[in-house]
Amino acid sequence: MAQYSTLSPEELDEIVAHYEIGTPLNLEELQGGYGNSNFKLTTTDGKFLLKICDEKNLEELHQQITLLKHLQEYIYPTVYPILQKNGDALHVFVKNVNQKKYIMLYPFLDGGTPKPSKHVLAQIGETLAKLHHIPSLENLPRFPMGITQIRPFLKEVKDTEFAPHPFFLWLQSELEWILPEIEKPLPTGLLHGDLFLDNTLFDADKLMAILDFEEGCHDTLLIDVAMTIIGCCYKEDNTLDIDALHEFLEAYNALRPLTENEWECLDSFVYYAALSIAVWRFRQFNIRHPDPQRAETYHEMITRSANWQAIRI
Repeated sequence: MAQYSTLSPEELDEIVAHYEIGTPLNLEELQGGYGNSNFKLTTTDGKFLLKICDEKNLEELHQQITLLKHLQEYIYPTVYPILQKNGDALHVFVKNVNQKKYIMLYPFLDGGTPKPSKHVLAQIGETLAKLHHIPSLENLPRFPMGITQIRPFLKEVKDTEFAPHPFFLWLQSELEWILPEIEKPLPTGLLHGDLFLDNTLFDADKLMAILDFEEGCHDTLLIDVAMTIIGCCYKEDNTLDIDALHEFLEAYNALRPLTENEWECLDSFVYYAALSIAVWRFRQFNIRHPDPQRAETYHEMITRSANWQAIRI
């Protein structure tokens, strides 16, 4: 779990006082997630998800809130933040003189993360296609975990101890052939940007919500399709679930048919999605927040991209 921040009982009381949610009774750390500190908050009025936004700055969070308001207008199945007494969705908590914490509170929905299956991926495919039909917003960034992250990252590690790491030899060789492919003109629109299974919420086998629009952006729609393949269509041993993959693509294509050029570029974008997550994980758990237990998790993405090579849809 990404647990970068904690709260004392006194700090929790101060935060909860800004909401109409009763008195805090318990705060429980939640497993899962890579970029925030997540807690299950129980109060006298119910259960809530308290998220400390460790990875995003104030501008990015306001952008995220604007996007969620936009999605709410289209009744999109996600979880929307609870407003404070002053009407704001974002709480700025001054932890000490030199440290501010940005907090968002959500309803806590009982549900779980499913395993890939035909039924699960059909619902995800349909729901992703519905997202891609929603008009985009002005001033949304490009895909933040893609080349806009990778280029600064390469400069960041140049002449450091990480420069000779085998990961960078792999990364640079992959970029040579991927970049021309992903720069081809393809349909663009509103993206989720990080649709892994743990960013979905199911009640048994029924989709309740697509979660965590923190990487929401405007870019090539095929990025989202490829990211969902990498994040949702693989089994626990990182082998591709062919049946689930086909069901996802069929359900998606029924609502937003891929163009001929998109089908031709799908392979390249699957590699691009895997590479993007691999870079994020390597940087996050080896450089920014060193974590021996997660330092090697980027290998999972390399394995998945390698296992894709034998597949021809």
